[in-house]
Amino acid sequence: MNTLTSQIRRDRGASLRIAGALGLLSVAGLATPAFATSLMLGDISLNIVVDAPPPPPRQEVIVGVSPGADFVWVGGYWDGSPGHYVWVGGRWDHSPHGHGQQWSAPHWDKDRDGHYHQTKGEWRDSGPKH
Repeated sequence: MNTLTSQIRRDRGASLRIAGALGLLSVAGLATPAFATSLMLGDISLNIVVDAPPPPPRQEVIVGVSPGADFVWVGGYWDGSPGHYVWVGGRWDHSPHGHGQQWSAPHWDKDRDGHYHQTKGEWRDSGPKH
């Protein structure tokens, strides 16, 4: 019997150590023997999902005064993807389509599957004018 196979069968932790080493070799771009790969990876199955909500919003101070009558303060928000959030600071902004629109802030929602998804911020019509 092959020496490597005999050693693996005697030492329960050896299979994990060898699988880790094979993983490092494959990342490094080095070839691994086919028999060792099939021997080790047959028993390993990992499913890791880390889908954390964004941190609480940061406290911001409105900077300066509005640069014009059409400008509103758009507060900061967490952007990115779950686990890789990036804070985007607030700013003065105005609707690209003129009057009659208001800013709808971006927000994160947790779906039934337990994952977080972001709804991007946008300018929306503020409704019918009377």
